[in-house]
Amino acid sequence: MKSLRYLDMSSNLLRNGGAEERCQWTDSLAELDLSSNQLTESVFECLPLNINKLDLQNNQIGSVPRGVAELKSLQELNLASNRLADLPGCQGFTGLEILNIERNLILTPSADFFGSCLSVKELQAGQNPFKCSCELQDFLRLERQSGGKLAGWPEEYVCKYPEDLSGTQLNDFHLSELACNTTLLLVTALLLTLVLVAVVAFLCICLDVPWYVRMLWQWTQTKRRAWHDRPEERETVLQFHAFISYSERDALWVKNELIPSLEKGEGSIRLCRHERNFIPGKSIVENIINCIEKSYKSIFVLSPNFVQSEWCHYELYFAHHKLFSENSNSLILILLEPIPPYVIPARYHKLKALMAKRTYLEWPKERSKRALFWANLRAAICINLPVADGQKCGERD
Repeated sequence: MKSLRYLDMSSNLLRNGGAEERCQWTDSLAELDLSSNQLTESVFECLPLNINKLDLQNNQIGSVPRGVAELKSLQELNLASNRLADLPGCQGFTGLEILNIERNLILTPSADFFGSCLSVKELQAGQNPFKCSCELQDFLRLERQSGGKLAGWPEEYVCKYPEDLSGTQLNDFHLSELACNTTLLLVTALLLTLVLVAVVAFLCICLDVPWYVRMLWQWTQTKRRAWHDRPEERETVLQFHAFISYSERDALWVKNELIPSLEKGEGSIRLCRHERNFIPGKSIVENIINCIEKSYKSIFVLSPNFVQSEWCHYELYFAHHKLFSENSNSLILILLEPIPPYVIPARYHKLKALMAKRTYLEWPKERSKRALFWANLRAAICINLPVADGQKCGERD
């Protein structure tokens, strides 16, 4: 049959023979229909070399073997309804233009197809059990770049796996580049970790966060002990007009100027001082908290010496905490000596904020102005405290 061009052997029970002799076909054969038989992948070893159109749908073909004889004239190949798990390459079909691979077992089609099948104009790959995962992203990206080669797109391209995405069309399936690129994910995680470490280091070094956390913990523990030890005294009773916080290097001014001026006469101003009113046996932090809470005001004598004192920092912190927790106006700042901004340590950022927002009293160098200074200070801390003898603020014997 030297002139035979079209041959239809579909819907039979044809199988691949095991004969060792070379397979021979007439050179004139252009179209061959072998659909609906029982052929396997070895059928590619026995095909007409000049075939243009080949129909192998509804067989038992599991793959297209590499190294088969080149079918350079093949333009249309139908492999629908077989057992293929991936798209075939076009190494043996360099002139292929139309490929039908519908209804196979393809989960994640290889993106290499678009690189090896440059002559393919139409790809029919719908109705496969696609697995929507990162491996599918490359295929979808190359398909978009190919200029719409997928026939039946997007209706016939639907996810089957995983179950939560079953029924989702492939064009509606999106994953971020970060989720699919392991290297990028690791680099991003590393950069975020480094940024987090840098931020924590900055907070620890510049803002002294561990110190504030430790102080907050101690304040909480002191309040808890006070609550359990004396539950009947849940509301603190004011015992002092003011708690004085100062550096030991400024103690001479406090003892010679501040205390005598405020405590003139009996029953006038009651000041709380750590040398006199701290309770032996309790920790320094607990004594500071108790004195601040039992005082109507907290007076801070500011100077370059003050910002260098660790205990002054504790006292300022707890007084500032009381200011916000009780929404009170309990702080009085006395600027004994000017403090250059560069002298104030970074952890004293609350002091910088207080000095910027709150009015403070400056200790006048001229003696003629000091009477007004003491009058303003006494007016700021004057309050009637519950005393046994019934004296009021400002009364004298």
